[in-house]
Amino acid sequence: MKGLTREDSSTIGFVGACYLSNAVDTPELNEWAERIMIVGSGYPDYVVDLREFEAPRFHFYRVVGFTADRSLSDTESHAIYGIAYLRGREVVDCPSREVATAALSSCPHILEEFRATFPFLYSPRQG
Repeated sequence: MKGLTREDSSTIGFVGACYLSNAVDTPELNEWAERIMIVGSGYPDYVVDLREFEAPRFHFYRVVGFTADRSLSDTESHAIYGIAYLRGREVVDCPSREVATAALSSCPHILEEFRATFPFLYSPRQG
């Protein structure tokens, strides 16, 4: 699968942003990793560790072994929090619900990427 290496960390960077914002929780992260193992051929070793990950959230990148380089604009980052809000998640140290959901409305590609990355989850609908 593309986007899981230090050289191309776009996918794991997005997964990390979703996890750290609480748009996905730990069991959902575990399921994402399991699905990567089932459908992917040639995934990094850290995917196996994420399949059983139960450490505090901030240890996510310790398991991955590098900080993913995913350049998200502030609006895109806020949009990920918008997904967390719409999924009824507790969010801390983030923009207000209004700012986050407005950002999500202005960045529909973030919701599309969320749905593509986590197709097994209920995805919130905008509107």
